[in-house]
Amino acid sequence: MLEQRDHRGKRFTIGHEDATDEIAIERCRRAEALERQAQHELCELERAKAVADPAGKHPDAEVLER
Repeated sequence: MLEQRDHRGKRFTIGHEDATDEIAIERCRRAEALERQAQHELCELERAKAVADPAGKHPDAEVLER
C-alpha cells in the first residue's frame, strides 16, 4: 500500500484494489440513484408544466389584456 496526494492535496492510497473497486462501485450506485431521482423530478416538472394554466406561461400577457 502506497499513500499519495492528488493535485488538491487530498490523500489517497494505492494498493488495496479490492477496497478501491468496492468504493468505486458504491459511488456508481449512488450516482445512478441520483440520476434516476433527477430524471423522475424532471418528469414531474414536465407534467406540472403540461397541467399548468396557459396564462402561467406568460403571466405578463394576461395583465396587459386586462
